[in-house]
Amino acid sequence: MNTDPRRPDQPVDHQELAELLPAPGRPVLRRDRHRVLREHLMKQISDEAVHQQSGTTDTPPAPRRPRRRLVLIAAPLALAAVVGVGAVAVDAVRDDGKGGTTATGVGATTAEHRQAAQLLDRIAVVAADRPAVTVRDDQFIYTKSRGSSAIWGGPTKPVRDAKGDITGTKTYKGRVQSDEWQPVSGKRDGLRRLTALTPDDGFDPSQKQDITMAPGTGYLTFRQLQALPTDPDALLRKLESSNGVVKSRLTETVFENVGAILDQATLLPDLSAALYRAVAKLPDVRVVKNVKDGAGRTGIGLTYTNRRNPSKTTHGYWVFDAKSLAYLGTDRSALLDVAVTDDKGKVTAVGAS
Repeated sequence: MNTDPRRPDQPVDHQELAELLPAPGRPVLRRDRHRVLREHLMKQISDEAVHQQSGTTDTPPAPRRPRRRLVLIAAPLALAAVVGVGAVAVDAVRDDGKGGTTATGVGATTAEHRQAAQLLDRIAVVAADRPAVTVRDDQFIYTKSRGSSAIWGGPTKPVRDAKGDITGTKTYKGRVQSDEWQPVSGKRDGLRRLTALTPDDGFDPSQKQDITMAPGTGYLTFRQLQALPTDPDALLRKLESSNGVVKSRLTETVFENVGAILDQATLLPDLSAALYRAVAKLPDVRVVKNVKDGAGRTGIGLTYTNRRNPSKTTHGYWVFDAKSLAYLGTDRSALLDVAVTDDKGKVTAVGAS
């Protein structure tokens, strides 16, 4: 599926962007913390989405938690933010001596935020220009991603003793491709297929695992995403008002929650654009340059400054193509494809153009 839309009347001045972008940092939020936050998050937003689905019988009960794609709730999380093309921003980061950067101010400066908000608006224009898709409840949303095996916790293989009895499991450590099929309605099992990657980006069939995603395992269904408001102000109010959201960590929480649904939201142009415009209203968001996604593609990074502890490195980045402003993924995982399919386990896209 084409994930590189661009409006001819919205040219991107690459030189101008390059001159405005500060330097990147490195994520520090622990994976176990991500899991806890995402699980709580998923339950919050899915509960609200279910109640909003008036006239729709396809939405399942509130899910609990799946993988890295989640959706809405509390405490510090981490991910993305904004980029712009306005007045020259003040560089609020410094080299940390280890190849990364640390923030030197308390929150993003006014110039940084304005810069980020302007670019976020341009990213929203690109997102809104994508073609809308029509999906049926019996179809699946297919996503293909690449990143570290630590993101998905696999693939795993059983460990056997000399008698052939299983004594434990061994988890592959390295780069992985995740192919995932999530049911549109959430009423059927989904599937996640993890395959180890070789150094030349080929597949290692000896390290492969299929994981059943039972209904209610934490991800928002496509129908629930469709029920979210597409007005940026209304969407931001929902993102900010969920139970468990810590006001002092509002920017962190909203960034993580939005990042959890960006993959599938690319198939919903109005929602995708609203998400970016909602994030643009938050303080502390800023732009970084030359950030790589989970597949090694270099792009524009969006993150936020940790207001509670500005001396710490930022937690993570959303990554966008510098030319098209299309969403590429995060610094931990790369989004390679999103499409609608008829069959679970097959990668042939239908109705996604």
